[in-house]
Amino acid sequence: MSPLSHRDRVLAIINHEVPDRFPVDLGGSPASGINLHAYQRLKRHLGLPGPVRVQTERSLLAWPDDAILELFDVDLRLVVAHTAEDSGQRGIFDEATYAAEAEYTDVWGVVRRRPPGGHYYVVHAPFEKDDLSLADLDDHPWPAPKETDVAGLRREAERLRRETDCALVVHVPGRLFSLGQFMCGFSNWLIQLKVNPEFCEALLDRGLEIQLAMAEETLKAVGDAVDILYLADDYGMQTGPLISPELFRRIFKPRMARLIPFLRERSRARIAFHSCGSVYAFIPDFIEVGVELLNPVQVSAADMDSGRLQREFGRHLAFWGAVDSQQVLPKGTPAEVRAEVARRVQDLGPGYIPYSVHNIQAEVPPENILAMFNAIRSARPA
Repeated sequence: MSPLSHRDRVLAIINHEVPDRFPVDLGGSPASGINLHAYQRLKRHLGLPGPVRVQTERSLLAWPDDAILELFDVDLRLVVAHTAEDSGQRGIFDEATYAAEAEYTDVWGVVRRRPPGGHYYVVHAPFEKDDLSLADLDDHPWPAPKETDVAGLRREAERLRRETDCALVVHVPGRLFSLGQFMCGFSNWLIQLKVNPEFCEALLDRGLEIQLAMAEETLKAVGDAVDILYLADDYGMQTGPLISPELFRRIFKPRMARLIPFLRERSRARIAFHSCGSVYAFIPDFIEVGVELLNPVQVSAADMDSGRLQREFGRHLAFWGAVDSQQVLPKGTPAEVRAEVARRVQDLGPGYIPYSVHNIQAEVPPENILAMFNAIRSARPA
């Protein structure tokens, strides 16, 4: 088989075709990046000079250098938009700065704080009280729909399409369940879903209307330059779903069924959906509303056996992620990492983009990062 272009290789995966090799990802989505500290150690290990650039300060992710993208022959590129959750703080990684506490308020009114050397956590939610009413929604300062950096997004999409043959990914606003978590507080959101569904559904509808307007601006900016629209929400935890399938189908699925056709009417790009944790119970629903590519495939969570996922859903769904990031990548040997990649490739291929389950975290040693990439690059779809 003749080598495919990077873009065609990724599209072959989504089309359930057998490509010449598995695609390689590094930073191709908001959840397939690499932590700043891990990336700094990787650069030192490889003997690459120069500073570490910050892709997103909120998630502590690095912008991979062109030299590393070329070294690993990476097939995807992320076209960065200033999403509603992004603090917008980008620059050069400075360890002293990240050793200090930091805080910011996002456009939804959610206050996030980062402890010294840690991740950001929600410390104040605008609707975290018990007695919520529709009047509280009226009083809240909702963000303006046009939060997307349209001109910058268009320039970046055009540059990447001009300078690379990679598959381009853009993150499109469209949170539902996690928007409620952030705006009400995690435990309070679950309580409100049971005792105050009228408020919850009204919040979701307001949030969705704003995000649809943001998404429309994003799609106007990137046009047909991008190949994958990346949506993110979280419906699973380690041991099972965060909510019952019945509640999901009653409240959240109809709104997903509105969101995804809205995007399809405005773009020919394919639909990728991110949801961490145990989401096995929801996968038929994801497929039904139009999801084509599932990320991050948290194989350590309940009911997320990769072989079972492929057998039951592989005809309709491609997979992205699945290399265990809880035990194998941070704690295993390079040989164990290679064996993990081989297992997931065997289970999920050929409709599979191998990568760590979620972003490569700070504690992952460079030897294991290299073992993962070398194993992915040497694997061939059956």
